[in-house]
Amino acid sequence: MLPGLTVLAMATVSAQAAPSCPAPEGFDARGRIESRDVVVLYRTVPDIEVGRHFAVEAVICAQPPAAVTTVRVDAQMPEHRHGMNYRPRVSARGDGLYVAEGLLFHMPGRWQLLFDVERGGRTERLEANVMLE
Repeated sequence: MLPGLTVLAMATVSAQAAPSCPAPEGFDARGRIESRDVVVLYRTVPDIEVGRHFAVEAVICAQPPAAVTTVRVDAQMPEHRHGMNYRPRVSARGDGLYVAEGLLFHMPGRWQLLFDVERGGRTERLEANVMLE
């Protein structure tokens, strides 16, 4: 990660442990977000810089292993009450790997990277805070 970039994961605390989620060989996860029954391992390619497009590669693991039907990736700046000026495209690459392309953080500050994981008729949102200077 670049100097001036801080990633803080938001996790839901629960009595049950999150599912195991081993990263595929060669996948160097930069972040992990988990809830009671979903884990997201992710990295950005390239590292995030203000005004530069990037992609997010994510491995999604769920318990019970119900089929993930949809994954959406987005971002917002809560303090500024706005999101990105771009809508990323997400594609499944198989074996739980998803790639979101076309993200761009157009200004410094605190961003929330949002992962919406739909499965079994419900959607769960996981968030990672990204501080970009």
